[in-house]
Formats: sequence, C-alpha cells, structure tokens
Amino acid sequence: MEEHQEDHWSGSRHVVQVRPHVWNWVAPRVGAGSVLEIGPGLRPTAPVATSTFVDASSHALSRLAARGATTSRAGVALPFPEHSFDAVLAFEVIEHVHDDTGLLAEMARVSRSGGMLILSTPVHASLWSPLDDACGHVRRDEPLVLFEKIRAAGFEIGGYVWTPPASRSLTSIRARALRTNRRLSTAFVQTMIFPFHAAYQRMFAKLEWLSVVEPPPARADDVMLWATRAGDERPIGTG
Repeated sequence: MEEHQEDHWSGSRHVVQVRPHVWNWVAPRVGAGSVLEIGPGLRPTAPVATSTFVDASSHALSRLAARGATTSRAGVALPFPEHSFDAVLAFEVIEHVHDDTGLLAEMARVSRSGGMLILSTPVHASLWSPLDDACGHVRRDEPLVLFEKIRAAGFEIGGYVWTPPASRSLTSIRARALRTNRRLSTAFVQTMIFPFHAAYQRMFAKLEWLSVVEPPPARADDVMLWATRAGDERPIGTG
C-alpha cells in the first residue's frame, strides 16, 4: 500500500464506523473469528475494539488503537503469519496500489481456508474522472478483469453489488475540494457527512448480492464483492 506524502486523515480525531449494513451481513458469517481490515483510515467497517487494522496513516492507526484496536503500519507485505484471519476487508484500497495482484496474494496468504474476503473498488476505465486523479487512484479495472484477479489470488467469488456514478457536478465539487485541501475536506466530511451517511445505511441500506454469471453493466461505477478463500473447508471462526 502506498502512502501519500501528506497524512490527509490528520485533520480529524473522529472515528466513524461506516457500512453498518455490510458488517451486519458479515458478522453472523464470521462469528467469533478474527477480522482484518486494510486501509480504513478513520472510517472502519469492522468493529474497532475487536478487529485488526492495517493502514498507511499513523494518525488513523493511533486513533483506532485508542479505541482498543490492534493496529499495524502498512508495508510491502502484510505483517501477519499465514492463515491468521477468518475475514479480510478492503474497501476502496486496491485502486490506490500499483501492485494490486501482490496485495491480493497477501490477503489470500493471511486468510484461513474458507475465510471471507469483502472488497470494493471503482471499475470501468471509461468512467475515469478528475475525482480519480484527486484521490490518487492508479487504475479502474474492467469488472471481469477484477474478478479474474480475485480468483487468481485464490478466492472463489460468491456475489457482488454495484453502484452507479454520482452526478458530474458532485464529482467535480469533490475533486476540487480534494485538490484544494485534502486534509481539510477529509476532516469536514468525516465530521459532517459520514456520521449521517452511516446512520442512513444502518436504517435503510440492504444488500442484494448478484451472481457473477451476469457481469456488472457499463454504468457501474463501483463494485463490492464477497468471496471465500479456496481450499479445504473448515468452519469460519474456529481453530
């Protein structure tokens, strides 16, 4: 995982647990198993006090650790032994990483057989926008290319969901804010936007997974998928 020169999370001390509807789906499938989340910044999806987090931001890690999390600084490889986790989460991460196949291989290495992977990333190169540049993205894979990378790493894809792009005007505003002062704009949305967004998701968002037999449409801006680590099956959350 690459680190930007400026730690854009350093303008906020506020940790917001996002995607509660996703965690509510994951939790009963993982049970008491160990969970790793990669690159959450100050917006983790996994419960902070009972999970392990890897991030390039020292500030974010210090805030997560203050709330009881196990934390580790991002590097070339994940700093854990093989088969350490029952679930690995990585939301909006691999599009920032030049060696995405290497990171996926590391996710597979630290996953236990039958363990879960939950991953999201932007897709379709044709949808590249100034916001991708402002966020430091290095690619938008085509969905079928993404699926093949996941399988090649050693996972079996169970399903996916996709989201359409935001309006051009909103995308332009977000990109301009990030280019002007990423630290300040991150702190603003962390405090003023994401708490309400998470509350909305908790009350209204639902997951309806689609089969990979039918690939995402050309208008899909972002894909989230779940997969399991291939190998000899064992119950998640044991051993």
